[in-house]
Amino acid sequence: MTPNPPLTDAEILLIEAYTAILNEPFEDKYDDRWEDEPFDRAVDAFKARAEEIGFEDAFEVLARFNVKSYESLRAHLKKGPAMCFRPGWKSPLLGEKIDPVALVSKCKHMSGPEFTGGYRVVVLDFWASWCDPCIQSGPELSDLADEFSGRIAVIGINNESIFGETREPDIEHMRQFLDDNQDGFRYTIFVDSVEGYAKDSVYNPGQYRGIPCVILIVDGVVQYVGSPQETFRPTLEEALEAVEASSAREE
Repeated sequence: MTPNPPLTDAEILLIEAYTAILNEPFEDKYDDRWEDEPFDRAVDAFKARAEEIGFEDAFEVLARFNVKSYESLRAHLKKGPAMCFRPGWKSPLLGEKIDPVALVSKCKHMSGPEFTGGYRVVVLDFWASWCDPCIQSGPELSDLADEFSGRIAVIGINNESIFGETREPDIEHMRQFLDDNQDGFRYTIFVDSVEGYAKDSVYNPGQYRGIPCVILIVDGVVQYVGSPQETFRPTLEEALEAVEASSAREE
């Protein structure tokens, strides 16, 4: 497949207009909050802006981002995001027990300290090398691993086919990727098994349909499932405080 060429300045302006006029104002208007008339007015405003920028057919550009018509966009916005991306969502995996040592024993160790247990607080990071947000979050998770060294274990579990039919992992590709991105992925990295054991036993039951996906395990019990951003760090810090307070009481 031939990659798309970089966006021109005009195309960038068009995408910015699309985001500001047609996307962001309607992100939280799904289900019973949806109204057609405001969206119709926004479409007219966007068409006018697209013509100002120099595009009679905005979908020459938008189709590259899987936006193919105003009606398909309307249907998508009316439907709203998946449940896991809505406010107040809670994963069914919360409160369940997971043995991270048993989990990674099914996976192939690629880089970083080999995990053999001994940590009360463990962060699992499900990711893929083709996922830009995963690559962006790698340095942030690496910084957390450095900041809380000796107190938490951060374990990346790579699965390149996490959203599709399970395929045998390309170990050489992953070795090269990690060699090229050593600074960004300084924590322990495993590759999921050929059968997708970690994907099927932990990621899928968590029902968070995005990556990167972090799963916080404290004393073998899941306490967080979701994005490594947003509310993750406060949850991690709270878990560490509780674990260290309980350790102090036991001494």
